[in-house]
Amino acid sequence: MEQMSFLPPDMPHWWQAALIIFTSFFGSALTAAFSIGGGLLLIAVMSSVMPATAVVPVHGAVMVGSNAGRAAILFRHIDWQILGWFAIGAMIGAGIGSQVVTNLPAWTFRFAIAAFIIFTQWGPKFQNLGFGPKSYVVAGSISSFLTLFVGATGPFISTILSKVPGMPRQGLIASSGACMTLQHGLKVLVFFAAGFLYAPWLPLIVAALASGFCGTVLGTRLLGNLSEELFRKLLKWLLTVMAAYLLVLALLEVGQMT
Repeated sequence: MEQMSFLPPDMPHWWQAALIIFTSFFGSALTAAFSIGGGLLLIAVMSSVMPATAVVPVHGAVMVGSNAGRAAILFRHIDWQILGWFAIGAMIGAGIGSQVVTNLPAWTFRFAIAAFIIFTQWGPKFQNLGFGPKSYVVAGSISSFLTLFVGATGPFISTILSKVPGMPRQGLIASSGACMTLQHGLKVLVFFAAGFLYAPWLPLIVAALASGFCGTVLGTRLLGNLSEELFRKLLKWLLTVMAAYLLVLALLEVGQMT
């Protein structure tokens, strides 16, 4: 079969592009409904069909559009105070990450995120954790640093926002979308400055963004039909599944090193 014109040279098969575009649609719907899942799903699929050096930067570009669409649809539910403090931290984390050459393998970051999720969802319940500017700055710094190496840190951000007292599900989805838009936008700039060539991947990115927006619209409608109690229960279990997935990836990477 003739090669599709919008495919980059390093990804020659049409089914690879089709798989990424479909995953962007399904993943965006999942994230719009539950705040997490789509980014990890997409980067997992991309890792299986794309060159390793292109996965994180291209995934970041697609996630900018996916999260921006979710934030735009739920614009009035965004917590701007949280976003502002998160932005300060995100710029700090991205700035440090762009300068640091780390010798730590990716599995260490995956394991740390998974352990954090499991502890917050199933560990002891603490009262008066003191959510405020400092915690959002720290969250922005850590997640923006990590995303340069592991790609998808959505579960980390969603876990923190899910513990903010009094935050409704629409606010969680909207605020996490705004935070992730900023974070992935900074990541795209970092990789662009480092010399990654986005031009050959641009048609595929645009196609994935378009399908992702359609998925976001579908997922947002599903969100409106969920009760707050059901949403929280589903979110807890989905976070747990994501943590288990990260642990499996970490163990597989450790196994390949031995």
